[in-house]
Amino acid sequence: MKNEYRNFPALPHHRIKNSSGSTQPSITKTLLFIGIIVFCSATAGTAKQRHSSAIPVHPSRIVFDSLDWQIPLGDPYRLELDNGCIAYIAADSQLPLVKVTAYIRHGTLADPEGKEGCTALMTTLMRTGGTKKFPADTLDELIDLLALRFGISAGETQCTFSGSFLSEYRANAFTIMREILFRPVFEEKKLQKERTIMIEAIHHRFDNPGPTLGTAFEKLMYPGQPSSRLSTEKSVKSISRNDLVALHRKVFTPSNIIFCIAGSIDPDTVRAFLEGLRPADTTVQAATTFPLVTVNRSPGCLFVHKDISQAYVRLGLPLFQRPHPDYYPLSVLNEIIGGGGFTSRLGKSVRSDAGLTYSIYSTAESNYTYPSTFYISFFTKNESFAEAVVLSLKEVQTLIDSGVTDEELANAKSSLVGELPSMFRSVDDIVSTYGWNEYYHRAPDHYRVYADKIRAITREDLQRVAHTYLTIDSMTIAVVGDSTALIAQKADGFSLADRPRKTVTPAALPTLP
Repeated sequence: MKNEYRNFPALPHHRIKNSSGSTQPSITKTLLFIGIIVFCSATAGTAKQRHSSAIPVHPSRIVFDSLDWQIPLGDPYRLELDNGCIAYIAADSQLPLVKVTAYIRHGTLADPEGKEGCTALMTTLMRTGGTKKFPADTLDELIDLLALRFGISAGETQCTFSGSFLSEYRANAFTIMREILFRPVFEEKKLQKERTIMIEAIHHRFDNPGPTLGTAFEKLMYPGQPSSRLSTEKSVKSISRNDLVALHRKVFTPSNIIFCIAGSIDPDTVRAFLEGLRPADTTVQAATTFPLVTVNRSPGCLFVHKDISQAYVRLGLPLFQRPHPDYYPLSVLNEIIGGGGFTSRLGKSVRSDAGLTYSIYSTAESNYTYPSTFYISFFTKNESFAEAVVLSLKEVQTLIDSGVTDEELANAKSSLVGELPSMFRSVDDIVSTYGWNEYYHRAPDHYRVYADKIRAITREDLQRVAHTYLTIDSMTIAVVGDSTALIAQKADGFSLADRPRKTVTPAALPTLP
């Protein structure tokens, strides 16, 4: 009682004089005060008892009301404009904020041979190199003054513009956005600066073993292919302002862009803005065609020597280009092998049980432009290199031979399906997700049917794709580490010394075919 009512407000003591003249609390008031406390105690006790009986003894027994939620469709937000532009527009006045994402059909894969780095340099300078209306320094000041966030980046098969700003500045923001996307001037002074920065980054790109491993694996899986070419100091120095202007004129037309705009906006105003987007030269049409890329289906071994105490390893196999009917079962299988983190087979056996690595995972790549790969990637101390490789391969072979359990299958499917709601948390998520969906020409109901397709996958489906694609003897191996310490290692019949291999330094990677 003392603890429960220690903050109970004190009631006033009305005092009266007794026959002797001293003051005492009124008996009536005192009895009233006691009655109130007794009543409150009884009420609180009853409420506490009811409350205690409603609390489950364990979090697993908490019962939630069913949530009648369906994945939203993108069609209500989609517009196809007269200038060829596709747009997803959604009004949401909860916050005075506007978010913009634009997907441009171009990427570094389309860089001409000898001009590697051209697309990356173009997208960087579109933001930093000034426009016809705003010199570079003025543009920077305006963006800072209005608290705008604008950026544009180059990926292998797409360029992405992103922006966010307060709705009260939307008129100014749309003006600046139009300038950045369609009227850049690529100031020569800024070009020199960004070129210098890019060259300096090239000099240091293999300082860390992680990026070095990724490059070595690409060189193994795509030898002599456009996807494995790297920008060099020579290729970057060869890129002129005229190259950037010509590339921009070719790529940045409304018909080559998917806009996704959401927030505190008037959809009609946004539509009018997008319909008014016209390139300076309307005679030039976007015609980005990505070059043909094939994947290497012969096993190989590439060793990149670095004098370090750990080995960085990637074991890989060729896959296919999406869309492909085997991608969904293979993605579920990957979740069980190593995509599921600590609970995956590789995570439990190689990391948790054997303690050979802090991080190991597998990836079944999704690529709509050219054939992708499946790979297992990890790092381990030099002394446990061969043991970690053997244990990883054994886990894959066990899965091929024995299949997966019902529990593994259920957990993997639940994990993949459970990721869906996070893609639709806001209208900004909805429009950007469907813009991305359209970029790869997927069906409008792609996400609506995705869960059912995943749930329909059986153990037999996984067994089939495991036997089809996970051929242990055909695995390609890329290693970054101390060749002297690692090549001579043996474990359970495995040794790099027994395999045809090539050993190079990091500096030699760009020159490999």
